[in-house]
Amino acid sequence: MKKILLSAFAVMISASAFSQSWVTQNSGFATPSRGISGMEVYDANTTWAFAYDGVTSTNNIQEFTKTSNGGTTWTAGTINIGEPGLHITNISGVSAATAWVGAFDNTDGLGGVWKTTDGGVTWNNQLILSTFGESWTNFVHFFDANNGIIGGDPENGEFELYTTSNGGTTWTRVPFATLPNPLASEYGYNSGYYAVGNNIFFYTGKGRIFKSTDKGLTWNVAFTGSTYGISDFGGASVSGDMAWSDANTGIVLKKNFTGTLPTAIALYRTTDGGTTWNTVTFTGITAANNINDITYVPNTNILLATSSAGGSWKSIDNGTTWTSIDTGVQHLSVRCSSASNCYSGGFNTSAIAGGMFKLSSSLGTNDLSVTAKSTSVYPNPTKGEINIKSDSKIKSTTVFDLSGKKLLQTSSDKVINIGAFVKGTYLVKVDFADGSTKTEKVIKD
Repeated sequence: MKKILLSAFAVMISASAFSQSWVTQNSGFATPSRGISGMEVYDANTTWAFAYDGVTSTNNIQEFTKTSNGGTTWTAGTINIGEPGLHITNISGVSAATAWVGAFDNTDGLGGVWKTTDGGVTWNNQLILSTFGESWTNFVHFFDANNGIIGGDPENGEFELYTTSNGGTTWTRVPFATLPNPLASEYGYNSGYYAVGNNIFFYTGKGRIFKSTDKGLTWNVAFTGSTYGISDFGGASVSGDMAWSDANTGIVLKKNFTGTLPTAIALYRTTDGGTTWNTVTFTGITAANNINDITYVPNTNILLATSSAGGSWKSIDNGTTWTSIDTGVQHLSVRCSSASNCYSGGFNTSAIAGGMFKLSSSLGTNDLSVTAKSTSVYPNPTKGEINIKSDSKIKSTTVFDLSGKKLLQTSSDKVINIGAFVKGTYLVKVDFADGSTKTEKVIKD
């Protein structure tokens, strides 16, 4: 049987910073101790999640919850796919009415994909993966109402991936020629994927990350874990997790274990799509925090991490510096659609108490950590060209809008140009080779 994964400071422009906290919401599950096994935050309104039994985790639960009003209310229901023995691998929703789930047999794999168009009242099968001993449904993801992908283990010598452009009415297997060959005994993991924009990634039992930037049509290997001591993303002694901000910026969390407890962690980061990875020297989190999930705010350098042992953390500098959001509270998973729309799963105590958390405020510009530096950023206001004068070596310069979205990044340039940007206020963040940073507000005329 294949292994299964369960799934502040003030910027120069601000006199003081505010901090985030999690607001408890009610997931709506009728049975107490339902945990959030996984979720997908589609946009500011729509999020779907699925459950597991927090009392007896081996019990097979086919239940979902969803919100279509930004978490104000959650509605729970049953994922009735007609096969009570199948396990739900993940859920992917694009509106209050439409979502898909993947499901698999715990012993034989197989399984397939089911779709609802009536908010989860009914679920209809769209595809079955049926090669005994090889097929295994690992995930289904929809980028929008039409374009989606199903991911499975190697079958007939290649990973079994299918794409659709009509909402799942028909599926086409990804041609072998567009897929890197699997290694001997290489497989994926249930829900072992990450999607942002048109990009999708999945990791394997051989420590590799596969990457597609065109909604799953073509693929390459973006991470070879053996280089960093990760021979299996779900290994008992060494395992890993990943998150991606966009097609270029990603992070891998490596965890070493003695028994069931992590004894060491490491972070590896790429800003060029996986061509090169660098070890991150970080502060604020340790192995003792027992982090179980990480995520990016899409298209930013902001990260969140959560722990089922209790606690959550944020990093606004791409994983270098971490600060605590809360302690002692169990967080099972975490995902964001923007800096102002982040959720974490938890456990409910009843149908009207708990089970979901939402951040109380935006992970935006007031959270951008800086270290003072003798540096000039001018002219300000500017028509477009911005000069950076400093005695220190510049590593990179990044321009953000006021929501924290990354708009432009350069390497060691001392002159950048935002002439193509609309008039308004932006943040220019300079990262220096010694690890310090400086952020300035710049007005574009």
